[in-house]
Amino acid sequence: MKRSAFAALAFAATLVACATQPAQETPSFDLAGSSWVLVTSATPAPTIAFTERGASGNAGCNRWFSSAQRNQAALTFGNVGTTRMACPEPQMATERAFLQALNDTQSARQEGGELVLYDIGGADVARFRRIN
Repeated sequence: MKRSAFAALAFAATLVACATQPAQETPSFDLAGSSWVLVTSATPAPTIAFTERGASGNAGCNRWFSSAQRNQAALTFGNVGTTRMACPEPQMATERAFLQALNDTQSARQEGGELVLYDIGGADVARFRRIN
C-alpha cells in the first residue's frame, strides 16, 4: 500500500512538473502623450516624450528626436537625430551614453512606475520616471 501511495504521489509530482503555464504577456501600455526623465544623478537628466509616431527630448546637452516603433513589448527608435551644441564633458558623456541606450533599445516594460528600456539580450539599458 505504501508503495502505491508513493507511486501515485510521484506520478502527480511529475504531472505538475511537466505542466506548462500559459505565457504571461507584458501588459500593453500606451506611451503616446507620456513624458519621462532618466533616473540618474546627471544634471540635466535626459528626457523622453512620446507622440503617436515618434519620440523626442533632451539628451543631456542637445535636443534629440526619432521615430519610435512599438509592438506589444517591442520598442525601437529609428535614426536618432540631435541638434549640434557643444557642452562641458560631463554633459556630453551623459548624452553619448543616453543616445547609445536609445540605439540599443529593443523592448520596454513598465516596472513599479518606471519605464525600463531593454537591449536585445534583455539587459536593462535605461530607466525613466514619469513626469506627466
